[in-house]
Amino acid sequence: MATQLVEGGDFDLLSTIYDIIKSVEKEQQDNAQKQKDSQEAGQKVLELQRKLDHAREVVKKLPGIELSKDEQLLQIDLLRRQLTLKRDLLNKYRSITSFDREAQSEFQIHQH
Repeated sequence: MATQLVEGGDFDLLSTIYDIIKSVEKEQQDNAQKQKDSQEAGQKVLELQRKLDHAREVVKKLPGIELSKDEQLLQIDLLRRQLTLKRDLLNKYRSITSFDREAQSEFQIHQH
């Protein structure tokens, strides 16, 4: 299973939460300013909800999400074994190739 990058992932939730808390903590004497801050906080809450909904949708699309933890662990183990086998084969082919090159060079030297 190939690693896939999640596109369009705006998961900066902390800054939005911070903005909400900051706007709620403001102590304003002016009623107009209080109303404005309240509206801004409401907009930030809606923005946070939108980001959370988007994050849920992105998580649902992740490959392997339908597998249980045990199935995922088995798949990781299988993939690690395949990786080890492929690395071993690559090392084997590299050593064979260098041996063939050396033999071919020696053969050419002896012919001249």
